[in-house]
Amino acid sequence: MAEASFPIEFIGGIRNEEAMISTNAPPFYDVKIGADAIEIYERQNNEPPFIYVQIGYAGNETRK
Repeated sequence: MAEASFPIEFIGGIRNEEAMISTNAPPFYDVKIGADAIEIYERQNNEPPFIYVQIGYAGNETRK
């Protein structure tokens, strides 16, 4: 059986105004922006289209 897909939109940061189709909408979305940094986006809603807003930056480490 095929997974359901849905739209995701980004606000702020390097992905500002980008849109994509996904099968996963985690609470946070990390985007690598260099060898030693990531940009962090937070999901703002619980129904598609999912909106992610850039909330900060972090060192390129594994978050737990």
